[in-house]
Amino acid sequence: MVKKIKELLKEHWLIALGLVLLIIPAGLRLLMRGFYEPSDLHHIADIYEMFRAFQSGQIPPRLGPDYTFGWGYPLFNFYYVLPFYIGALWFWISSSLTASFKFVFFLSVIISVPSMYLFLRQYFRKFAAFTGAALYLYTPFRALEIYVRGAMGEALAISLLPLVLFVLAKIVKMPGIRNVVIAGFVIALFLLSHNYFWLLALLPIISFAVLMLFFEKDKIPRTLALVVAGVFGAGLSIYWWLPALLEQKLVFSHTPFPLIDHFPFIKQLIIPSWGFGASVPGPGDGISFQIGVVNIVVLLTTLLAIIFVRKRFSKRNLVLASWAILGFFATVFMMNIRSYPVWQLIPFYNFVQFPWRLLFLTTLFTSILSAIITDTFPTKVSKITSFLIIAGSILLTFNYFQPSHIVYKKDNEYLNRMFANLTKEGTKPSVSADYMNWSEDYLLLPQWTEERPEFLYPLKVESSTGITVSEIKENSPVSWTAKVYAQEEGKVTFFAYYFPGWYANDNGQVVALSPGKPYGQIELALSKGLHTIDISWKETPLRKSADYLSLAFLLTGFVLLIIKRENPVNK
Repeated sequence: MVKKIKELLKEHWLIALGLVLLIIPAGLRLLMRGFYEPSDLHHIADIYEMFRAFQSGQIPPRLGPDYTFGWGYPLFNFYYVLPFYIGALWFWISSSLTASFKFVFFLSVIISVPSMYLFLRQYFRKFAAFTGAALYLYTPFRALEIYVRGAMGEALAISLLPLVLFVLAKIVKMPGIRNVVIAGFVIALFLLSHNYFWLLALLPIISFAVLMLFFEKDKIPRTLALVVAGVFGAGLSIYWWLPALLEQKLVFSHTPFPLIDHFPFIKQLIIPSWGFGASVPGPGDGISFQIGVVNIVVLLTTLLAIIFVRKRFSKRNLVLASWAILGFFATVFMMNIRSYPVWQLIPFYNFVQFPWRLLFLTTLFTSILSAIITDTFPTKVSKITSFLIIAGSILLTFNYFQPSHIVYKKDNEYLNRMFANLTKEGTKPSVSADYMNWSEDYLLLPQWTEERPEFLYPLKVESSTGITVSEIKENSPVSWTAKVYAQEEGKVTFFAYYFPGWYANDNGQVVALSPGKPYGQIELALSKGLHTIDISWKETPLRKSADYLSLAFLLTGFVLLIIKRENPVNK
């Protein structure tokens, strides 16, 4: 990948400059002062909690220690993590939460353009690849993700998708060990970027790889290399997805946005519109679900070209065009309410929430079609076509790449809204008034919890009658020590959600924890006498095993990259 970028800069500096210039208009507003408060504003809290999790010594981070009146929540055991790794790192560098929020989206813009160009350049001429890269960015849905929704994981996953296709295309052409390992790393990043975008993109990814195999000899080693790359990517990320998959049953599964309520109407996909509102049942949505005028024109142009000038298409281009057109219409069908019975065959279909999320696939398919149609025409016509597509896509979507408004608030104003008593400088004794109106309904309650806590406890540890708690000490945001004297048998309560990962020692001996009612608070039974209680969050055996597996894959990958073995197929 690094070598490919160096070659791009050295041999194709004009294209490289063009790619940089493409990025600037779309990401310019992210570089300016102020903040724009999109729909998924809670990602500010998630970035800060990821930072706090790292700060508490969690490797890998799973528990956000400050959610829900300071009870903490194992969000990163279930939620995608890559955007928050990046955001937490940038917060550590910049000390600004809003800058870190914007940085993740700016990075998604930076990644997507050269990634799509590199992928398309495997098959098409420079101008064609450049055209597809431009359309992949300047499509309404991309602006919607960044400036309206603020959907951090989705934006990053969309930017990484063409990079996944690029590394798979490299394997199909040259199935060497280095390409397989690099592909594994890219696939792992894609898996970590969002909970289920990889699954929504799985069929297009696999079908693309299969189609490209038909144009190569020695299909068996190439197929094996693709499979190994997928397994390697899954192995690298197993520390996250295996616990998330197996422990999902430990939280109540529900969503405030049932899939059936959010199918877009056909006219909403076709007619240009824009807004900064929400997706609601029926046709009164406040945001846009348009595919994009240029995207639709590219689709229709390709269809007409296949009908009237089919001989101009190479065999590979014709196959790719057919694949992209079929994928486009299949995607549109899946965004239509008539596809609901198909959705119901997917066990977790309601977690997708919004069928219009599949607009990322119409964006992908039409971007590939723009490269195909540009590549099919003679050079002069190709350049004119390229210019029209690029100019049209930028002119028609440029105004979408900006927020509805700009605010100038300090980080503590957001922390006061999203946490009970937390500031960047530490904690405060009283609960923020803004927090009482803040919703944390995206934090699915553990199965032992009947209701969410609604007030701040003055102490982290409390006791029943006849037990005295003293010297409560916070060792870290996820580790506490307390001295307890019990005149009689009783219990102490630790105000955190009971969940696998919390462990306690009583005078150095491991003791059992249990959930209390109604909040699922942690309770610990005590005998008479003096006790030193240590309670901390650690990796469970399951999670630790997954961690070691990921580490083994990681070390293996680095070793194989260093070895630099030759491609066995192309000796």
